[in-house]
Amino acid sequence: MKESPSKTVPAVLSDFAARLSTSNQMRVGTIALRMSGKGGGDFTIDCAPGRTSVKKSASMKPHLIEIIGKASDIKQILAGKKDARRQFMAGGFRIRGDIRYLSDLAMELGILKDPI
Repeated sequence: MKESPSKTVPAVLSDFAARLSTSNQMRVGTIALRMSGKGGGDFTIDCAPGRTSVKKSASMKPHLIEIIGKASDIKQILAGKKDARRQFMAGGFRIRGDIRYLSDLAMELGILKDPI
């Protein structure tokens, strides 16, 4: 997936959420993103059967996954411009929660070539 350089973090997250809504791996629950830097902030992706929604706020619900890192890095990973596995192994972002679930999602969506 090609990304325009001017595409905002919310736009990239919306694109990701739309792809996620068609995933066979998606579970009901929330994915939290805590991003620092330009365009960052707290975002929540609410996942339900056949639909997802993105909110720019921290959810009080327990999360299936929480991703913490720089907004610019996470944006490039979700857009397929940076290697997610390499970034994770180098400490470019942190994950809390079900890493196996995140790995399965990322594999299905083409974000990862090999599982974490």
